[in-house]
Amino acid sequence: MSANRQNPAKGSKVKALGNRLKKSLGFGSPSTETVSRKEAAKLRARYTHFRILVIGRANAGKTTLLKRRGIHDVRRAFTFKSNPQFIFHDSAGFEAGGEEELKAVMDFIEECSKAHEVNDQIHIIWFCFEPDVSRPLLDLEVKFFNENRKWNVPVVAIFMKFDDLISQVWNRNNTSEQNTKHALDTLQQKFELPLRSYQFPPQGYVRLEALDKNESDHQKQIEELIKQTAASIDDLALKMLFISVQQNNLKICIEYAIKNIVNQITNMVCWLRCARSFQWLIYIKDNLIFQAMVWFPHNYYVCEYATAP
Repeated sequence: MSANRQNPAKGSKVKALGNRLKKSLGFGSPSTETVSRKEAAKLRARYTHFRILVIGRANAGKTTLLKRRGIHDVRRAFTFKSNPQFIFHDSAGFEAGGEEELKAVMDFIEECSKAHEVNDQIHIIWFCFEPDVSRPLLDLEVKFFNENRKWNVPVVAIFMKFDDLISQVWNRNNTSEQNTKHALDTLQQKFELPLRSYQFPPQGYVRLEALDKNESDHQKQIEELIKQTAASIDDLALKMLFISVQQNNLKICIEYAIKNIVNQITNMVCWLRCARSFQWLIYIKDNLIFQAMVWFPHNYYVCEYATAP
């Protein structure tokens, strides 16, 4: 055998590695994951806004959360000038025995779920809870999460006024840290654990203190709500939509862009070691740019990238 001839076994391994890397990076025969990301980006480009329904018992803090007062009509949509791509619906508060209010909300969600246009559908539900230890969960709240439904809209449970719960369980003989821990344990035992046991539990859980103290605290807690809401959305196109319309919150855009490409960067390093064509480097660069930019505001135009020969 000639000394200059390549080792067949070694060459086979390099070729196999190259094929795996090409698939993982979206070249040649793209993987299912890569296809789903690009198809999701195309679908996201068709969306014009993200629709949020805010519900909960009366005095749970919905008005404070939305920083809006007025008529609470679940069918009346409204937006804010700061970001009109978010459309909100604010229902009347649930009261004990208020079966009509619950039915109106459930009917509205079901109607929206049947809408042919994705822009007319409800994309997420923020369910606000008042952490009152004397009446942790109302019968209507239990019914909402236990009753059979024909729709599948993710729900985020928002526990408002957590500082008020701390006051309810305050013990003057304990330190501030101990009282806070007691409040956290109470919240978990009386709210979170029961909710998780229901037939249709929330996908996310957020704890907020009083939002009307100052603008800085309000903004920090809203950022946490946004983060938990994004994590609760399973549909990739909707997740792209929700994150990319965060015009005033680039942190979460950057976070998801990094998450989306970090594994591909690892593969890229391996690929660069065996790539023999400069053309492949261009394909790799373009693919990584595409995977990052779909998470940023106004950058959701999808280009058709050429595949490797």
